[in-house]
Amino acid sequence: MLLAAVLTVDEWLELIPSFQRAMQDLFSRGALLALGLVIALIAFGVFYQRVLCRNIRQRLHPEATLVVRKRLLVAVFAAFALGIAGTGYLLNEDLRTAFRDERLAQQDSIARLKAQQIDQWVAERAIDAGLLATSLKGLPFGQIEAGSELRQFVELMLYQVLIGNPERREVMLFSGDGQLLVEVGGAPGQHDHGRVQGLVREAARDGKLKIGPLLLDAGTPPRPSMLFAQPFDAGAPGSRPFVVVLAVDPSVELFVKIQAWPGESPTSEVVVVRQEGDDVAYLVAPRFWQSPVPPSGLRLPLSTPNLTAAIAISQGDGVREALDYRGKRVLAASYAAKAVPWIVIAKTDYDEVMGPVDRRSEKIVLVFGATILVAGLLVWSLWRSQRDEAHDLTVRNLRFVHAVQDMFIVLDGDDRILETNKAAQKAVGYSAEELRGMAALDLRAHDRTDEDDRLAAALAETGGRTAARTVIRRKDGSTFPAELRTSTFELDGQTYRQAMGIDITDRVRLETEVLRLSRVKRSLQAATSILLRAETEAEMFDQICSGLVEFGDYRMVAVAVANDDPGKTFRFPAIAGYDQGYLVYAHITWNDEPTGNGPLGMATKTGAVQVNQDFESNPKTRPWRKEALRHGYRSSIVLPLRHQGTVVAALVIYAAEPQAFDAEEVQLLTTLAADISYALSRIASTPGAGT
Repeated sequence: MLLAAVLTVDEWLELIPSFQRAMQDLFSRGALLALGLVIALIAFGVFYQRVLCRNIRQRLHPEATLVVRKRLLVAVFAAFALGIAGTGYLLNEDLRTAFRDERLAQQDSIARLKAQQIDQWVAERAIDAGLLATSLKGLPFGQIEAGSELRQFVELMLYQVLIGNPERREVMLFSGDGQLLVEVGGAPGQHDHGRVQGLVREAARDGKLKIGPLLLDAGTPPRPSMLFAQPFDAGAPGSRPFVVVLAVDPSVELFVKIQAWPGESPTSEVVVVRQEGDDVAYLVAPRFWQSPVPPSGLRLPLSTPNLTAAIAISQGDGVREALDYRGKRVLAASYAAKAVPWIVIAKTDYDEVMGPVDRRSEKIVLVFGATILVAGLLVWSLWRSQRDEAHDLTVRNLRFVHAVQDMFIVLDGDDRILETNKAAQKAVGYSAEELRGMAALDLRAHDRTDEDDRLAAALAETGGRTAARTVIRRKDGSTFPAELRTSTFELDGQTYRQAMGIDITDRVRLETEVLRLSRVKRSLQAATSILLRAETEAEMFDQICSGLVEFGDYRMVAVAVANDDPGKTFRFPAIAGYDQGYLVYAHITWNDEPTGNGPLGMATKTGAVQVNQDFESNPKTRPWRKEALRHGYRSSIVLPLRHQGTVVAALVIYAAEPQAFDAEEVQLLTTLAADISYALSRIASTPGAGT
């Protein structure tokens, strides 16, 4: 039972990132059944001992005694086998449920993030329309119908709005009654001016921005566009209102960002849908749709049985198991955007999600089957043996342990090794002869007196059984983390300890990866909020640096701006975290000297992201190595910030551990730098925005 529990829980924890969640799930139906089985076996042991003693006192015939013992052992083995099989089934079901809920929670987080990106995009386009209307105020639009020069001037202004921005397709100027005055960009017949005029009249009547629905033009292939109608007045008292309409193509930037899945997955995708009458309209062509998409876009009836998109429209936000547009079984999460009537659905094929669990289920079946088989062999051995052979039986049963893949060690009362299995010998690199007689403390990575004291206290409280994590040192000096389950037993009046251990290197790496990704996501969410609210460069830089330190757990974050002086030095308008004067006295430059060829200097000169994974070994960081290590900086990354394609600043991030920036984190931070660069352009184009 101990062997089955160790192997099963190990497979469980590899699939569930949250250790606390795994501990909670241990108190499940399977765990309670296993507890009841243990209590029943203890009761049987007491009963068996009493029956055996009574038979001896009554001087029954030996053959009769063996028959009684045989019947009892067969009965308890049958109960044990049924209990173990039931426990394995319930544990497997709990494992599948826990893993499914974990993945659905991940899908929900992705759907929420994508919906927030849509709302952010709509807000930014609305700001663009408002700025455009502001730039047109004050012009004498009452003369535009009579004066061709004014019309040409307005057309030139509107053309400048389109230049260099492929997302903006067309700009139209209407009078408040829906009369088209100026139209630039786009193609003839691209928009139904009747629908546009209706939106214009509505905006002019209400006096506020109106957002039109997503439309497809008449081109080949058709391209989507959204209309943002912003009313304004010409500035003269009593002048009639005018409306400027900005047509934007969301497929250029928004749909590309929405469809990007955060990670590698062959069947995962994000789709955006909306309700159109009795149909579900897919705003972008789904990734796995095999047939040609009609010019009007892909539509499926709302009445399609168990269709994920139809359920999302009828039931609202949530996670569910349903069918996608291909009829395939998927795990999906839906979340509605707030700015537009769109619903984001993040989904993954059920087979991909539950495939790893199915493979673990096969291992669980093998583990519990092997447990029942081993139990059968032990029952058979117990029936064949005599009480005076108990010691020899214990030694023989150690042979079974050599077939186990986990480490197994037996210690005497002085914590010296008596016996080990092949898995333990292979794990630590010692032979059986070298381990025999060695002190268990010699296998520790270093002196862990406090940990030994806690282990001893735990053994006393639990009656000689406990579990703990430790670090084991191999023969070659390398180390690895392990989880040990220790118990004590007595034999011939002597106290012994046995320890079963598993190498948890992969589990620790997974836990570290989960914590790192959580840290990065927190910092990116905070940065997104800051970029939306910031009104000046100084405010944005200060809050970005503080947010990355607070939510990203970085050692220090700063913004560097190159000075155009003879020494080609830098100034740092924003610094957060542990600096202690490091940047002031570091003498970092962007000239051709060694101090100008470090990460910050090269990022400024080349415009490329510079990653320094270790101050101690990177030759380019030699001028700052001593002070950087003294301040606790082990690695860094420099992300150029651009305005209109030119590097104007750099975001410098210092981490307290080496190799802190892997490819995924570099990609996320590069995306953040691009968002900051975009915000710089937005702030620079905002009238009255200061630096």
